[in-house]
Amino acid sequence: MSVLYTPNSLEKGLKTLFLQHFASEVSLVNALAFIERSDSDSESYDWLGQVPQMQEFIDERRTAPLSNTKYTITNKTYEATLAVNRDDLADNKTGSVQRRIQQMALRASAFPNKLTIDALINATTDLCYDGTAFFGNSHPARADEGSTQDNLLAGTGTTVAAFSADLSSAKAAMLGFSDEAGEPFHGDGVVGLTCVVPAGLEKVAREVLGASMISNTSNVAHQGMAELIVSPRLSDANDWYLCRTDAAAKALIFQDRQPVEFEALEGNSDAGFSRRQYQYGVSARYNVGYGFWQSATKTVNS
Repeated sequence: MSVLYTPNSLEKGLKTLFLQHFASEVSLVNALAFIERSDSDSESYDWLGQVPQMQEFIDERRTAPLSNTKYTITNKTYEATLAVNRDDLADNKTGSVQRRIQQMALRASAFPNKLTIDALINATTDLCYDGTAFFGNSHPARADEGSTQDNLLAGTGTTVAAFSADLSSAKAAMLGFSDEAGEPFHGDGVVGLTCVVPAGLEKVAREVLGASMISNTSNVAHQGMAELIVSPRLSDANDWYLCRTDAAAKALIFQDRQPVEFEALEGNSDAGFSRRQYQYGVSARYNVGYGFWQSATKTVNS
């Protein structure tokens, strides 16, 4: 993400310090979401329905309208503001103010990660473009009237053996999803996958995805199958996600309206003059929403 510059004069290079530490956090947005630039308060994603399948040309082209799906993401404004006493700033012998600015930069960098993981957590209730919960068992199979598709899967446990079996099931489920024409949604296969797991499942997931042997049995089927993201933000220690991350048809959308801006109110402000209190703040405008449910599964272990 980019950073806007403002003409405010910051004491002791606080602005420079912020910029130096901004974006030092690992971004989950690039891995799990495709980034859409926004130029309005909200954006409509009518194109999330599937495009027509190729067919033989016989006498004339047979046009198909966009799917009748409707999905909108509304941008939100986020901010964080730090108040600093002018005397503390002048007497900053311990570097505490600088460290707080560094922490603010790290928090601003990491906040899109928080929104991204929160979107996964809330996706069992939040709706996607087809009008059902993003993770659910009632996604309509439009080419087969009355039937549904399921990307909310029941796990068999959190042992290495169970995780290994459930990973195979999750990939098979993803490959089985069909588009509105009844064709495989992922075409001839999925190349890039990423597992998103809570901290408690890191050891198990790393063994399944990295070990060449598991219980004296070759692990060719799973070794290197997927990248791994470990997030302490995941509140349930037993549930995990499998996402397709190698194509434009990703599970999440990061809608970027206005990049992070760092601003200051110093001596020329009411607070700076009357109370000798300076304020430093960041703000940004964006939001995270849902793209293609076919590109993600959630495995739930009770």
